[in-house]
Amino acid sequence: MLILTCPAQLQRLEETLRRSLPAALPVLGTVMTMARGNPASYEVLVDSWPNFGVVLTRLRPEENKDHEDFYTNQLTVFYQDEGSWRALLEGTEAVSWTRAFQIHGMQEGMYEAMREAADAKGVRLE
Repeated sequence: MLILTCPAQLQRLEETLRRSLPAALPVLGTVMTMARGNPASYEVLVDSWPNFGVVLTRLRPEENKDHEDFYTNQLTVFYQDEGSWRALLEGTEAVSWTRAFQIHGMQEGMYEAMREAADAKGVRLE
């Protein structure tokens, strides 16, 4: 996963996400906030750049000190390719399965992929 920090990259991502509304809405808000100064200490991760399959936003891990607080450990996701989303869940550390967390997204298959990944890891999903 790549962490985007460059303002030009964030602006380009914002423009791309606007073309995918309404499905990209949960992610777009965080990207817009980051492109305008990032006062909340979020980060944007993509599986590749500039042709991404999945975008994930989260609070920077060093800012999230309470592993049990799923309100502060909120992630948002938008994917153009469900296979990329499944690969992220199964094979990266972008989602910390040792913390309580919430994931927000609006796409078909998101919940099913989360359920399968949680079952494979032996984690209870609510």
